[in-house]
Amino acid sequence: MAYKEIKDMKLPIDRCGVESTIRRVVNLRLKGPCIFWLQENADAGRLLRSFFKAGRWNMLKNMANSPLSLMEK
Repeated sequence: MAYKEIKDMKLPIDRCGVESTIRRVVNLRLKGPCIFWLQENADAGRLLRSFFKAGRWNMLKNMANSPLSLMEK
């Protein structure tokens, strides 16, 4: 993590906000009433959501469409 740059931008450095957000997302999206997930499906869904929220959806699509040998590097 680039602490100096984050501090210069006056953004919070504590992890409480991150942990709270993760807990909220997991609890609301994966542990709602009548919602049941298999572990591997929940992990895949979190991965897809993280790429989307980070603005890297096209990068994920390119990785999915590239030959396997390129993804291993």
